Amino acid sequence: MNRGFPSDFIEEVKRQNNIVSVISKYIRVDRKGRTFWACCPFHNEKTPSFAINEEEGFYHCFGCGVSGDVIKFIQSYEGISFYEAVKMLADSANIALPTSYNEEKELESLREKEKVLRALNYAKDFYFENLKQDTGQARDFVIKRGFSPEIVEYFAIGYSKNGFGLVDYLNKKHGISDKTMMDAGLVKRNEQGRLYDAFYDRVVFPIFNVHGDTIGFTARTLAPNPQFAKYVNSAQTLVFDKSKTIYNLHTIRNLRHSYQYIIICEGTIDVIAMFKAGFKNTVACMGTAITSEHSNLLKKYTDKVVLCLDGDSAGQKGALRAIDVLVASGLEVRVVTLSENLDPDEYLKKYGAEKLNEMVESSIDAIEYKILSLKNEYNIDDKYEKSKFVDGALDIIRSLDTNSEREIYLKMLSKITQISIDLLRRDLGLSKAVPAVVKEEDPLDTRLKGDAKAVRFVLASIIHKQEYAKSCFGQKLYFKNKIYQKLYDFVCDCYENNKTFTISSLFDYFDASENSDINDIIGFDFDAIGDNKKDYFDQCLKVLKVQGLKDEQEELLAKFKEERDLNKRREIASKLNEIAKEIKNGD
Repeated sequence: MNRGFPSDFIEEVKRQNNIVSVISKYIRVDRKGRTFWACCPFHNEKTPSFAINEEEGFYHCFGCGVSGDVIKFIQSYEGISFYEAVKMLADSANIALPTSYNEEKELESLREKEKVLRALNYAKDFYFENLKQDTGQARDFVIKRGFSPEIVEYFAIGYSKNGFGLVDYLNKKHGISDKTMMDAGLVKRNEQGRLYDAFYDRVVFPIFNVHGDTIGFTARTLAPNPQFAKYVNSAQTLVFDKSKTIYNLHTIRNLRHSYQYIIICEGTIDVIAMFKAGFKNTVACMGTAITSEHSNLLKKYTDKVVLCLDGDSAGQKGALRAIDVLVASGLEVRVVTLSENLDPDEYLKKYGAEKLNEMVESSIDAIEYKILSLKNEYNIDDKYEKSKFVDGALDIIRSLDTNSEREIYLKMLSKITQISIDLLRRDLGLSKAVPAVVKEEDPLDTRLKGDAKAVRFVLASIIHKQEYAKSCFGQKLYFKNKIYQKLYDFVCDCYENNKTFTISSLFDYFDASENSDINDIIGFDFDAIGDNKKDYFDQCLKVLKVQGLKDEQEELLAKFKEERDLNKRREIASKLNEIAKEIKNGD
């Protein structure tokens, strides 16, 4: 069984849905030799690095490292579950879904989600009509904000006039049950037990998923009231989780990478104001700090983000918190600092789109922003505070990966503090390094020092069916990495039982998108090995065998020390002697 489905059913679904044909419906694919290439749909790139292997039924991006089969592609591109992706592909190939308990459970879950989405979409329409008909505060708010009818329609901005209109509308006109309204986060109960609109007396902004479905709302009060929060978001539901939701991401998806970067603002109003001013590639997180889920989601659509948060101290602190999370996902981060503590909406009203565009285009990189933000915390005219600032700045620079990067910011720090760059290098530790003595070594031996690379090369050669790797089947190989061992055992099992093995079949048992070990093997760069791959493979294989024997030797030695029975000790000693001979022969 494969996540509730029989393995032969999954194989049939993949066989009937040619991976190249399916992916070609979403992105442009070009053939070069035996491989098909495209610009990766999961990160922003101009030169194709997204390779599709039709024969083996998998894709791998050499830019961002993602891999998968046709099911995984549909999952990732459409943003749907494994079950939904399988069902979608099965339906397109007219393959009936097998009946199983898990299927019924999945179907019930889908039915609940569909009910919730239906209620939310009806609520969106209800709020939208309310705003169109309003002649009071809500209409004045829209006019004051400068939202044109086109903007109101695009973002489906609405208005909740009172506490009970939505409940009656959903219940009586569309037959939406009280339970579904509650599940959708649309209503609450008052002290008398009556349901009322959770967003009443507010301007309402629908939150869409990447497919344009309404999954929740954010709502703003029309008049200041200390008893009510200025903004409220939908509670977490079956379809909405603010830690995984990005406002206006459906627009980003529709733009199809026609942008160089994504701008991140703090709030809904800022996004709409930016959109209106021509910055359609703007998004916001839903009233929460940027999470790893947010950054991973953004990574599917871009390699570069520009933080354009409010210019006040809270906005600056938010930018500092966001930088580390975004960088951890492999995103290039730049930061715009708006003057006069203005938010993007206010800045646009005061200075206009052209000036803001200049600010965005001249945004500074994350490290520079961190150093300058730290500088603002100290009076560097004071010797003690200047020393503290330098220590903190050097910590930031020390975190960089290369000396060339560090050098750039050391020059910047030297200019700020008027301390010589040589002294800063010394404090950082760069000038204290003792040159290593480089020994002449055979290239193969040098590469084998990277044991992990050797292991990956062996497994990559096996799964990619390299001719020189066929001899290792049936051999006893040990891998310290349990995932590697499981992978090797799986491939061996296929060959021993005369099962057809393709790289596509790996995705039935491993989630490569969440396992970098598997991903590295699928996308292994064989060109980096050079021409003598067979010799290198044989040496790698020898390393693995010897390492396995040494591991077994350690286990037996531990048993020998603990064993008190003389006969059993003799048996263990005999095995240890055999292993010692094998290790000697292997070395």
